[in-house]
Amino acid sequence: MKSRLLTLYFSFLTSLACPVFVMGESHVAYLNSIKKFDVHTHVRTDAAFVRELLEKQNFKYLNVCVDSRGSEMTLSQRENARELYQKYPRHYAWVTTFDSKGLFEPGWADRAIELLKEDFENGAIGVKIWKNFGMEIVNPKGEYIFIDDPVLKPVFEFIAQEGKTLLAHIGEPIRAWMPTYTTEEGIPRNYWANHPEYSFYDKPDKPSYSDIISAVDHVLRDHPNLRYVGAHLASLEYDVEELALRMEKHPNFAVEIGGRTRYLMWQARGKVRAFFLKYQDRILYGTDMGAPAGMSLHESESRKNRIITRNAHCAQYLATDDEIPWGDIVSGDRPIPEATYSVTGLALPESVLKKIYYDNVVRWFPGADEGFRE
Repeated sequence: MKSRLLTLYFSFLTSLACPVFVMGESHVAYLNSIKKFDVHTHVRTDAAFVRELLEKQNFKYLNVCVDSRGSEMTLSQRENARELYQKYPRHYAWVTTFDSKGLFEPGWADRAIELLKEDFENGAIGVKIWKNFGMEIVNPKGEYIFIDDPVLKPVFEFIAQEGKTLLAHIGEPIRAWMPTYTTEEGIPRNYWANHPEYSFYDKPDKPSYSDIISAVDHVLRDHPNLRYVGAHLASLEYDVEELALRMEKHPNFAVEIGGRTRYLMWQARGKVRAFFLKYQDRILYGTDMGAPAGMSLHESESRKNRIITRNAHCAQYLATDDEIPWGDIVSGDRPIPEATYSVTGLALPESVLKKIYYDNVVRWFPGADEGFRE
């Protein structure tokens, strides 16, 4: 088979060298031509390069706040996301969060709801809940608090009542409960080797993977009117059949793919493609990329190239049937140290791509298309 340059990547590969792949069916040109959302981003600064990239690639970001580093950081994120939305509604929608500080004090839920009400009045279209529920927060008895804890029930009811969406990053990939990978030289080669606080392998005092996922199942069952979007393929990325089981049981459940494309590529292509076709109304595009505050010019350029690379990689996998060089150890969507085999892209139809990148976002996050409507 003849190889040629991927000239269809247009803006996706701007400023990058285009590798040579085997070309077949491709809808990348179509994908470049339509408006698109990235529902999982973290932009913490008013960076001009981000807006320029959004214009060039025809994207809009859902800027997501996270309760991950204390009350001061949570407040800063909320203020920054609100300001970016108000200044640039074409480029940013925003998803707020609530502060878990004081969770076990009287009146916490009422205070959290008041803050959410304020953020909804200022344009927030959803609420993020993070993996600290299930993996970090313990009650005064030392027991881990999961997403199905009764303390969260009034908050979830309020979100549903207001017609907003819960974006939930709960748990980690199942690999967090497996041994971490380190080279013979002692170099960590996966996320949990670098972040041992989230590695629960051989830690019997920590919650199990099934405990955390079961708590999500309970929330989906007990809050059928709550739109629930599972971030990172709902931490069920290892097998799309597990996602399909929940899709069948819970019509209020959808997922976004942010940062988990590699797990799809490790599964049988036919199974994954069938999943995307059957549940094409319940899958949203996300990258978990963004721009932290205080970046230097060099760091900004590096971050821009990473965003371009992530979008190009996902576009190739979702929109073409290219043979993509791949491997078992992956970092930043690239095999380490080199590809050992190849996987075939899904070549999803244009109608499905439009749903994943645009239509589903508007459906699951009403108001996201402000300033960006077709």
